[in-house]
Amino acid sequence: MRDSDKLQLAGPVGLIGAIACADLGAYALAQWPTSSLLWYLNLEVFRGFQYSLSGLDIAQLHNGFELTITIAIALVALIATALIGKIRLPLALASNFSFVYSLCLLYGSYLANTADAPPTFSLSLLVAPSSLLAVALLLLTSLSSTISHHRYWREIFRNEGHLKALARPAARPSGAKRKLQVLH
Repeated sequence: MRDSDKLQLAGPVGLIGAIACADLGAYALAQWPTSSLLWYLNLEVFRGFQYSLSGLDIAQLHNGFELTITIAIALVALIATALIGKIRLPLALASNFSFVYSLCLLYGSYLANTADAPPTFSLSLLVAPSSLLAVALLLLTSLSSTISHHRYWREIFRNEGHLKALARPAARPSGAKRKLQVLH
């Protein structure tokens, strides 16, 4: 596996890991409700996951963590399909979908941090632990998505060069060869 393949996997795998940690943190909090560390993780670090899909109408019908687990399962399925079948498109889809969800996560963490604040825009709200996690995931998934786009653009332009070479008319024969062709 090349380095670009590993970096392309880094975004979706990092997002899957963060979703798994948030879900395990919520499960552990249900088991040990007196743990202050688990309360901190749930309320401060993973708070953006609760608000990340709040703009969708379907998020009101289901539990937010069920939807994030569904997203993680879809990403795992895309990655497994790409690695087992050695197909590049599912991996590109996984890296781009993870980038889109990390944008939703950043927006959700901003919403979570402004729930108690006055309704003015402030960049200081982005320094909260949930926002820092969202920004880190956004940087990782944007790197993954950029590598994915770079690979596809390189493949398109490489194939386009071959098509231009095939579409080019054959070179005309030189003067001496042309005379022989005319005589025959």
